[in-house]
Amino acid sequence: MRRNKLAAGALAAALAGTAFATPASAAGKPMPNESQAPETTFLVTIQNISDGFELSGSGPFTNPDGGDEAGPAFPGSSYSFDVYGNPGDRLSLATMLVQSNDWFFSPDDHGIALYDDDGSPISGDITNYFHVIDAGTEIDQVPGEGADQAPRQSGPDTGAADPDNTVRVVSSAPAVSDLINVTAHPGDNGRFTIVVENVSGDSTLPGPLAPGVFAVHQDAGPLFTLGHPDRGEGLEALAEDGGPGDLAHVLDSRTGIATPLAPGVYASNRGAHRNPFYHFGRADWNNGLEELAEDGNPAVLAEWLSGRVRGDSGTFTTPVGGEGPAPLFPGQSYQFEVTSRPGDTVAVATMFVQSNDWFFGTNEWGLSLFRRGRPLSGNITYNFALFDAGTEVDQTPGFGPDQAPRQAGPDTGADDPDERVRLVQRDVSRYIKVTV
Repeated sequence: MRRNKLAAGALAAALAGTAFATPASAAGKPMPNESQAPETTFLVTIQNISDGFELSGSGPFTNPDGGDEAGPAFPGSSYSFDVYGNPGDRLSLATMLVQSNDWFFSPDDHGIALYDDDGSPISGDITNYFHVIDAGTEIDQVPGEGADQAPRQSGPDTGAADPDNTVRVVSSAPAVSDLINVTAHPGDNGRFTIVVENVSGDSTLPGPLAPGVFAVHQDAGPLFTLGHPDRGEGLEALAEDGGPGDLAHVLDSRTGIATPLAPGVYASNRGAHRNPFYHFGRADWNNGLEELAEDGNPAVLAEWLSGRVRGDSGTFTTPVGGEGPAPLFPGQSYQFEVTSRPGDTVAVATMFVQSNDWFFGTNEWGLSLFRRGRPLSGNITYNFALFDAGTEVDQTPGFGPDQAPRQAGPDTGADDPDERVRLVQRDVSRYIKVTV
């Protein structure tokens, strides 16, 4: 939400591109001058495919409260972490019962509803939803005594295979409430603080908890399915050795927020090799990128580009089949035509609407729609990434009150202390698909 002005001379200097050199052919003959090459008109399609995520949130919890490093939570200590959810979302988590071969604490495979039937957030003690569950990956020894259990084993993954390889509730385990206490503390904007406390000190099975994982979901079975074998995605390492990393990585690959896109801007800058929208690692130029990235308004940037780029520029605003300007929801597409020739830089930007100031776009150098002088055809999503405009402080995607779907009006968030345009995520192929 920054409105600084950049001197016109500095801005012109920043946008001054360097024309591509004209290469010679392998035979030593000069290639045709790119400035004389015929123009090609490309039909560009931007499709929103952001509804393919199984999880809206996930991650590991590794540091005991008050600690600076990952490690076990001994009796009297706890793990705390935040999750975000809407009505209909459920929470799953898993943490090892360390005095066992492959047992872990978890709700069943449906998880815990974060809101009740009236839409009120859960609050307080939720330990009664938890079970001791056997991962079915290692044969069980007497809890607290087995030589192949984490506190005593010579190394990870040392026990014999379990003849019953199904994930199952352990009916003979001590009462969960004698070992752990789990509470949920609702906050603002869909946030819940979850606290997992080790209360096993006075129990018949005292021992540490290990770092674990959590997932926010709607469909059942994000971590396991009761009555079925472990999926080989990392639950075994968590349940046998207290290692959440592999499972957290798999969950992360399935995690994301479905988001609309907003009307955007394109430009083909003749003979230039820089993106005309911004400089990576520098502050926004106050040229309209802020309005696009914060509020989905492409008009200011489009007007600024007009007459400044030596080529084609404009906006795309109406979804294919739509009757007028509108956001682009999952399954829909924007299309536009852009005229370009070899040596031109093509830049595109469209807002990630479930954010404060993120946008999908081409990188600092833009992209060429030609390869070796030939027009590209097909999928060019690899040329796009997700960027932060550096104009508004970031809130949790999909939940921030100053994000476009929820804010009271445009330009309402606090200034970002880091004003640089910067990368958020390189691979955006789970969110958009761009073809020419």
